[in-house]
Amino acid sequence: MQFRERAKVIQLIRTIYDPSIKRGRAEVVGKLDKDQPLVDDALRRVCSPAELAEVEAYLVQRQQALTQESMAQAVRDLPAMMRMAEQYFRRADDPLAGVQAAEIFAAWEDLKKALHKGGFRKERRDD
Repeated sequence: MQFRERAKVIQLIRTIYDPSIKRGRAEVVGKLDKDQPLVDDALRRVCSPAELAEVEAYLVQRQQALTQESMAQAVRDLPAMMRMAEQYFRRADDPLAGVQAAEIFAAWEDLKKALHKGGFRKERRDD
């Protein structure tokens, strides 16, 4: 089974051997909403158990990849976000700044532990 991602859907494509043309012919078996990819009853009726297992494995792998991409993007954006937060706290005219600061300190402690455990030590930067 092949999976083709389009703008808003994921197409599920099965290749069937056609003896009249002596090669495989692709047929669209079904489609899934890209934002909420759920296997419905109609798709369960037209797919074999092996194909359903393949669809489920694809969806798990796709979700893992999307999560990994999101985390990687967050890491790339974090330094700039921290610089903006620095400017925010230098002004400190928001009455909720104390609550936000407490949340940041807790998250920062967790991040430092993860960096240390991952083997990323603080390196001296020459400015």
